[in-house]
Amino acid sequence: MRAAYFCELRPYSEDEIRAELAIGIDENRAVIDALMDCGVIRYRTGDERDEEETLGADGADATQRYQFRYVGIAIALGHAIICYPKYIRSTGRPECQMRQVLSVIRRLGQEGKLLDPQNGGRRSDQLTLMIRLLLLYDEYGVYSNYEETRLLNGPGVIDWQRTIDMETPVISNGAPIYLDLWTRKTKRTEYDLIMRLHRAILSECSRFLAEFGLSALLSIGTVELTDESPADMGEPEYFRWLIDRERAGQYVTWKQDVLDLMRAYLTEHGVGADRGRVLRLGTTSYYHAWEVACKTAFGDLLGCRLRELPIDLAKGWRARKSETLLQIIPSPLWTRAQGMGDAGDVDTLIPDTITFAKAEGRTLFCIYDAKYYVPSRRGKIHGQPGVESITKQFLYQSAYKDFVEDHGFDGVASAFLVPSEEDEPKLLASVSFPGVMSGATGASAKFSDHIDMWALPAHEVFDCYLRRRELDPVVYESLLG
Repeated sequence: MRAAYFCELRPYSEDEIRAELAIGIDENRAVIDALMDCGVIRYRTGDERDEEETLGADGADATQRYQFRYVGIAIALGHAIICYPKYIRSTGRPECQMRQVLSVIRRLGQEGKLLDPQNGGRRSDQLTLMIRLLLLYDEYGVYSNYEETRLLNGPGVIDWQRTIDMETPVISNGAPIYLDLWTRKTKRTEYDLIMRLHRAILSECSRFLAEFGLSALLSIGTVELTDESPADMGEPEYFRWLIDRERAGQYVTWKQDVLDLMRAYLTEHGVGADRGRVLRLGTTSYYHAWEVACKTAFGDLLGCRLRELPIDLAKGWRARKSETLLQIIPSPLWTRAQGMGDAGDVDTLIPDTITFAKAEGRTLFCIYDAKYYVPSRRGKIHGQPGVESITKQFLYQSAYKDFVEDHGFDGVASAFLVPSEEDEPKLLASVSFPGVMSGATGASAKFSDHIDMWALPAHEVFDCYLRRRELDPVVYESLLG
């Protein structure tokens, strides 16, 4: 079966969706309704004000009312839908890019960083269960138990402790000689029901993904271990009881995970679950993935304690060495009118990424704001960060003013980071705020009077996140201004 591809936030008409799915009008309407019910599709009214929501809406005609506000895989009424990120503008089916996108989504889920847990707040849904089971199999193999037998003078490894405890040796030249030896042999229980169930579930999951053409996209090989299906083997209630009993005595972590996943799979009725339910592996908050990836790629120091920073703390800051770079940002101070009590603490500024860098002999304090936007490349700029983001970026610089000056930084680099499908970083634009934010002159010359907006190769930044590495500083020196 051929999966259908759609671009995140691009407006589509019903006819365009039906053409990509290659189905009839009534079935198409049912698929759209199912996807709208679970938040994968939203209806575009034309009154949206959010910059992200209006992406691509310019020039859309009156029939293009549907936007896929989602990145990932959704299976609805027997149809596989692939939603790829909005920064991928190439025509065609971006299968290669989607392999990385799905790896990022899986990693975020494993780390508990998905902002919108699947299926009404549960930690995972049926599609996620299938993928996790297959990945565990790829790493550890089939769940199996072993029987250990001990025999007198039998085959296997000599069990010296049992031999010493049970047998009387003959002493020869002062040394004990054992005429009879106990041996230990371990064999796998081939007909263990848990093992059979695991094989059946793995084979069923693999066939399900292959049916929708998702195996290659998820980088999961075909698994054909048995012709049995879980439904053929017995009642789910019995197998859940059997799994619970096995789990009580199992202390190997990966086996515990497999048992938990199999139990959840049976509870959700396997691939035979209600066909009207939408199965998902994805997120409506892929902007968060970009933020997390940028933090990794640029070596974010925001959560580091001052004593852990790669600088010698100035004298006035040593008493605050246990605070983080986030905690040293001042907070707004509210004072109630006389006699009305304490106003209390309030929230303060929270930058995306703070890091230090060296360029051309200068040490720079870098303030980066990851923006999951796709700004226009020609003509009047649109799709760029708004005035609130611009103002906050200047305020971050002001909040760190004392720290920057006291530690002798040579300058401040301030930039918005947006994703692109290109292979090299590209400066798209710069923004200043004349008459509101003062220029970088005189004593404040080291502070930036503008914010650059850079388009970064998304595949490279996400690769940093997946491999837990940082970007090559030589390649990205240009971001330092």
